[in-house]
Amino acid sequence: MSLRFLPLLLLSCCAPGLRAQTLSSISSRWSDSFVEWDLFATWPDTTAAQDSLRVADEENDEPEERLFGDLKLRWLNVRDDWSEWDYDLNDQRGTIKLKWKNDPTQWELRTYDGSVVTMRTAWPNDMTEWRITDNTHTLTFKSRWTNTYDEWLAKDPNLGTFYLYTLRTRDPRDWAIEDQTAETISLPMKMAMTFIAVFHTSPRQ
Repeated sequence: MSLRFLPLLLLSCCAPGLRAQTLSSISSRWSDSFVEWDLFATWPDTTAAQDSLRVADEENDEPEERLFGDLKLRWLNVRDDWSEWDYDLNDQRGTIKLKWKNDPTQWELRTYDGSVVTMRTAWPNDMTEWRITDNTHTLTFKSRWTNTYDEWLAKDPNLGTFYLYTLRTRDPRDWAIEDQTAETISLPMKMAMTFIAVFHTSPRQ
């Protein structure tokens, strides 16, 4: 093998590490509207491949946060229909819709490759607690408080925790995401929980 191809081979072997990311925050794109959101993620292993080829000039253990994708109301010009959304996370796209438009207690996330995540309220007409499932794993995702929706949490002894909270009290424009879920929890599952939190906390404007 020619030595000039060795760096490319090493880089390709490290590619999965480069692609690993963790959702870190979500923010409304506009200060007075909640129909478009930007999602950010951290790449803790961003320099793994480069470090295998050369010694870094200085060590940096801080994870790098980057824009990762977006979430948008499907019908941006029809502000009285909040039942359908589109999202794009890096190379994963999908839709989030009410299963039935007159029933706000059931949502479905569908990816373009055919995966489905279902979101249902745990109790009739109670929007503070949800069952999130991809038919392989199920998480209970709920508001930590009943009088304010500023914090949402899923916690499972086997599947880990997924925690969202607003950066400012009663200000739903900017959220931090602490993702400590197991590797088996898919990105669509995380997107579903993120959507439930921001949708039910934000005003319809």
